[in-house]
Amino acid sequence: MSTAVCLLAYSMVVLVIGPPLLSQVTASGAIPRLGISVWVTSMASVLGAWLVAAVLFAVDLHRAWGHIDMLLAGCFAALRALALGGYGGFLQAGLAVLTALTLVALGALGARVFAALRRSRIHTRRHAEAAQLAARGAPRGPGGSLVVDAPHRSVYCLAGRPRTIVITRPALAALDEGQLAAVLAHEQAHLSGRHHHLLALTGALAKVLPHLELFTQGSLEIARLVEMCADDVAARRHSGDTVVGALLALALPAQTGPGSPVPALGAAGLGVADRVERLLDPPNRAQAWLYQSLVLYGLLVAPLALAAMIITQVPLCVTAALG
Repeated sequence: MSTAVCLLAYSMVVLVIGPPLLSQVTASGAIPRLGISVWVTSMASVLGAWLVAAVLFAVDLHRAWGHIDMLLAGCFAALRALALGGYGGFLQAGLAVLTALTLVALGALGARVFAALRRSRIHTRRHAEAAQLAARGAPRGPGGSLVVDAPHRSVYCLAGRPRTIVITRPALAALDEGQLAAVLAHEQAHLSGRHHHLLALTGALAKVLPHLELFTQGSLEIARLVEMCADDVAARRHSGDTVVGALLALALPAQTGPGSPVPALGAAGLGVADRVERLLDPPNRAQAWLYQSLVLYGLLVAPLALAAMIITQVPLCVTAALG
C-alpha cells in the first residue's frame, strides 16, 4: 500500500507543479515534437499512477483480508500499537468499498473518454460530408482540395475517409501560388502526422477532467504545438517567410469572421502571433532541448523507480507487516 501511496503522491506533485513548469519549458515551441512528448508523458504518467495505485490497493487488501490490523501496521508503523489492537471488520469493509469505488471511477473515466472520442469522430465525419455536399459540382481545388463558398478566409483539414482539405473561396483568392502550396503542405502534415487523433484524445481528457489544469491547459498547449509542427514541415518545403505570409493572409480577417470548425485543424486557427514570431525569430533549440529533456527524464524516471519498488517489494505494506 505504501507504493500505491507513493504513486498517488507522485500524481499530485505532477498535477500541481506540472502545468506551470511545462508551460514555461514548452512556451517557445523551439522543438514542438519534444514539447508534445513532455505534455503527453505527464498526462499518461498521472493516469497510469492512478490505475496502478488502485490495483495495488486492491491487491494489498486481498492479501491482507482478515488481517486489517497487520496491513495498517505495515503502512503506518507509528500506529502499530493501535493497529494491533484491532480495527474490526467495519474499517476493512470501508477500505474494500473505497478500493471498489476507485476502480469503478477509473472505469467510468475510461468510458467517458471513449464516448467523447466517438462523438468527436462522428462530428468530424458529418462535417466532412457537409463539406462534400457544399462543394458538389465544383471542380477540385489545388492538391485535390474541396473549394467551398464561405464569408471568411479559411483552410483546414478533416480526418476520416477520405481525408479532406477544405479551402474557402476568399482564402483561395487571398493566397498567392507559393503561399497556397505552403498552406497545403501544412494541412498535409496534420493528416500524415495523425494530429487529429492526438487532439481528440487530449480534448476528451480535458472535457472529462475539467478541473485539472494539467489536462485542460495541456490540451490547449498540445494544440498550439501541433500547429507549430505543421508550420515546420511547410517551412522546410517552402520557406519560413512564405508560411508567415500565408498565416497573415488567412488570419487578418479573423476579427470579422469565425475561424475553422472545432473538429478541424486550420492553418491559421490557433496562436498565429506566437507562430509568426517563432518563424521570424527562431528560439534557442539547444536550451529548449536541455530543459524539456530534463523534465521528460524526470517524468519517466520517477514512475520507473516506483515500478522497480513494485517488482521487488509487492505488496510493501503486507511484506513489512508480515516480515
